[in-house]
Amino acid sequence: MKKTIIALTLSFVCTLLIGNPTISFANNFSNTVDNGKVENGRVLIPLRAVSERFNSEVIWNQAKKSITIIRGNRELLLYVNSHTALLNNAAFKLDVPAKIDNGTTYVPARVFAEAFGGTALWSEQERKATITIGQQQVFIRTEPLKSWRMSQERIDVLNTKINEATDLSSYSQIRTYFRPYFTDAFINKIIYSNGIKNNAILTKKADITYDSTTAARMHQSAYLESGPINLELVDRYVFYKFVDNQWKVDDVNVGRQIIEPLYGLAVH
Repeated sequence: MKKTIIALTLSFVCTLLIGNPTISFANNFSNTVDNGKVENGRVLIPLRAVSERFNSEVIWNQAKKSITIIRGNRELLLYVNSHTALLNNAAFKLDVPAKIDNGTTYVPARVFAEAFGGTALWSEQERKATITIGQQQVFIRTEPLKSWRMSQERIDVLNTKINEATDLSSYSQIRTYFRPYFTDAFINKIIYSNGIKNNAILTKKADITYDSTTAARMHQSAYLESGPINLELVDRYVFYKFVDNQWKVDDVNVGRQIIEPLYGLAVH
């Protein structure tokens, strides 16, 4: 049997899989939405928030009170308060119509999941729905966000400040600038190191894990292009602490590894 020589470059894989120089696999495969509802035994999901986490296009038509979700070769069209929907222009009936609550459109979780070839599972113990489409999952909590948890806005702000702390040379008042976001111990650390060692600009966030009401952590993982053919794996571990009546960054550890392409792998 003739040998087949496979020449595999990770830059090519990068182009196929991510199409973007920066990607967080943790964020792509695990997302959480906090404002789901349970009404009359049905789990209702905030349509736009869940759709966008599945990388879907969302189009709202104010005049028709309709919302269109496009993902791949499937298009779902829903009308607010209507029991009729369209999937790729084929009509089907809804037991529970789309509804608007405080400016947010809700639909049954199972309707959305099955329209795009996925599944919806409900955990009574966790009061959480899990929608799986292909290799992607989104978790929808139906309980109110606990007061001691970080809001998404706070998570986003702290992540921005972590990115800014890569290089401190442009800040004249480092303590004053970062004190609303970082603990004093962490500020001391980055001043000593002149920034966060090995840091990278990561914008996508993973889920927060809470160890207690005053301690939390997040792991971000991303592949970055490094040179013409190499990739660099970046793992960033963020540790949070609740102090001064707010969540702050208490530590950041970053690891980086160059991944070289594999050549000449023979298959018999």
